[in-house]
Formats: sequence, C-alpha cells, structure tokens
Amino acid sequence: MSADVRNNWYTRGYFEYHEKENISIHGGGVSIMSLFTWNEKYSVHVENMDNQHKKLFELINRLHEAMSTGKGNAELGEILNGLNEYTATHFADEEKYMESFGYTGLAEQKKQHKIFIDKINEYAKELSEKRLGLSIEVLNFLKDWLVNHIQNIDTKYTENFHAHGLE
Repeated sequence: MSADVRNNWYTRGYFEYHEKENISIHGGGVSIMSLFTWNEKYSVHVENMDNQHKKLFELINRLHEAMSTGKGNAELGEILNGLNEYTATHFADEEKYMESFGYTGLAEQKKQHKIFIDKINEYAKELSEKRLGLSIEVLNFLKDWLVNHIQNIDTKYTENFHAHGLE
C-alpha cells in the first residue's frame, strides 16, 4: 500500500480506525471481520427486542463490510434508508411496550430515539452533498450509539417488561 494512500487525510481515519479495532489491512485488501458479534452483554433479555437489536447490528456490519471493500459511500444511502425504516419500527415497538407498561424511563427513551433519528437524517443530507469521509463517521456514530444505548438505556426496561409478561 503506498504511503500516499495511507497519508491522505480521508483514508488516514479509515486506517487508524482499523488499526485501533485490530482489523487487518494487507496487500491492498482487507480481511473483513464483523464489527459486531452479538453476545449476552447486549441482551435486554426480551426476545423480540433482542431480535430487533440483532437486525440493527446486521445493518452496522453491512456498512462496515461495504467500507472494507471500498464501497462505503456507494452503499451508505441504502443503509441509512434501511436504518431509518427499521428504527422507526423498532423504536415504535419499544415505546408502545413502555407506554402500555407504565415504564418511567419512556421520556428518556423517546429523547434518545429522536437524537438517533435526527442524526441519521443529518447524515442522509450530508450524503446528498457528497461529503467525503461520511461513511467512517456514520459507522463510528452507529457503533457507539447502539452499544451505549442498549447497555445503558435499554437494559433498564428489562425488569419492567418482564413484570408485564414480556419475555
């Protein structure tokens, strides 16, 4: 790999990210590894919600794979649309349960969900303006948001959902 490519301001972030995440870059190609592998630390112990969270992980892994093969920006629009559509369903399901179960954290969940939707819409706008390096920024946002949201926000509703018979 040439030093020019590696030192370009746009690609530098990509390579730094892969080195930090221990993803190998070799011979002009990338050994593609999933960014996320589902495990119990992400579980909210409610099957329907866990299955929906797994689907979100799949979308993030799809973006990671597209970036790893040099197609990040080309596929980003489709992935952002998929995230918009899927999170609308997922967030509506979560909020419906929370409302019907009298979950006290509903307002915070709605706030977090709005932040996510607004950010995805902002990225879609920036994509239409062809901003360079956007796929890396989106991937980092999704990775951080999903992990933090599930582990620090969503896990709080587990006991409430179980108390109302939702397993």
